[in-house]
Amino acid sequence: MYLKEKEIYIEDKQNKEKINIMHETLISILGNDIDNKINHARFYYNEENNMYFIAQYKDIWVQIRIPKKTNMYDYETERKIIKNFKDYLFIKDGIIIKKWFPGADLFQIKLNSKVIYSILNCIKNFQSLNIEVKKFNWNKFRIYDKKYHELLHGYKDDELVLSHNNIQKHNIIINKYGFVKLVDFENSSLNNPYFDLVSLYLYAGLDKNTIIEFFDLNEQKFNDFIYLINTYREAEYKKDYCNLTINKNKTPETLNLYKSKNVYENKFIVHKSHNQFDNRLIIDKIKHFYFVPMHIYEDDNKVIWRWLNNNTNFEINSRTIKIIAKAMRTYHDSEVEFPSNILEQKVNWYLENINKKDLFLDIGAKDFIDEILSWIENLEIDANCHNNLNLSNILWGENQNIFIIDWSVAYKSSRFLDIALMFENLHVNSNLEAYFWKTYTISKPKDFYKYRIIVLFTEYLYSKILNGDLQRAKNNAKRIKEILVEEHIKQSK
Repeated sequence: MYLKEKEIYIEDKQNKEKINIMHETLISILGNDIDNKINHARFYYNEENNMYFIAQYKDIWVQIRIPKKTNMYDYETERKIIKNFKDYLFIKDGIIIKKWFPGADLFQIKLNSKVIYSILNCIKNFQSLNIEVKKFNWNKFRIYDKKYHELLHGYKDDELVLSHNNIQKHNIIINKYGFVKLVDFENSSLNNPYFDLVSLYLYAGLDKNTIIEFFDLNEQKFNDFIYLINTYREAEYKKDYCNLTINKNKTPETLNLYKSKNVYENKFIVHKSHNQFDNRLIIDKIKHFYFVPMHIYEDDNKVIWRWLNNNTNFEINSRTIKIIAKAMRTYHDSEVEFPSNILEQKVNWYLENINKKDLFLDIGAKDFIDEILSWIENLEIDANCHNNLNLSNILWGENQNIFIIDWSVAYKSSRFLDIALMFENLHVNSNLEAYFWKTYTISKPKDFYKYRIIVLFTEYLYSKILNGDLQRAKNNAKRIKEILVEEHIKQSK
């Protein structure tokens, strides 16, 4: 009915349907005249409550936001704020048409001093806007925390400013000229100025001291608002997410989860499998890493991640292996306190529970197994490690942005074990290995084959004992023997 002769460039049926919904919504809310001027529309991405499109309005490239349910939210505050910005062309009932701003969010931008001060000035300018909106409700959720309410009472007479209230990496956009824009004003209100400034530290990764110095803040008050915001967010997340249920009898492979429809309003729910070894690292500790996707909620039983548009068509090549090398070097040498090393403890537990006859038959004589155990005993524990990098938990966004998920077995270990396992899981050839080491800027150990054997031996034990994947265990055992042959040939030359 409303397709007319509009050009639709995306051939995928679901995206065509979304574009049809976009036109239908524009007609019903903004009218035929505006919709007739929208051409070359293509679906951009999904969010929890909205769909986004890129199109041409007359001769201007624009971004269009279409709410999935137009009667769910009060958009009045957002409308009051947006009308102050010239790049917004139309806003009504949650629909937004604004000039396209070709930029990247903070997940894709390296924070240097120029970027940081552009962000700080952007927040400063936003807080200076004189717009009459409602006040922030610190008592929206039931919070029975004495310190929380004492701090609120102590700051109740502070001057209020316009506050974004949802400062996150994906809500700060920067173009190639360093110009910064805030987006997503649905939660904005009058609030204490410290709310957004502390959020820059908590959720956007900016340095605390830099923020305090730029805005001439009180450090104790800054720390008080860290407590207030963390307490408020915890109550918010518990109300929204703690009662979500998932099928605990079936834990899907991570990659399939991120490709499937098993989501709650575009949030991926990953159930934690409980045993004596796993899930010791709290995701909140590593949220500032650029390659860790945003998580919404975490408790003892599950992690809820924000939607990721994963590109499954990537290949391991010289460029992607360099990206992986930089990410690994970042978390290996980070100051985050990862859980203590438990590799030797895990291996001993596996050995206590394995059929020794199968072990000797698959891997080799007791002397060889004892030699592997001596290698493990003498490992240098020198890095924070993921300990399970594979094709299922290295995800790729647009422009080859890397995301690493499934940190359930992360702990301190040897960096060379982490690298060896990644090489084995991704089937990295010798040429790409050379690119990796050059980017990682640490030389490959002469006895690197030992690290390969250790990780394959550990994977063999895991597959044999815990997950019952006997074919995988067989493949690991075969690969160990191949490495031994390769090393024997190398040493005989």
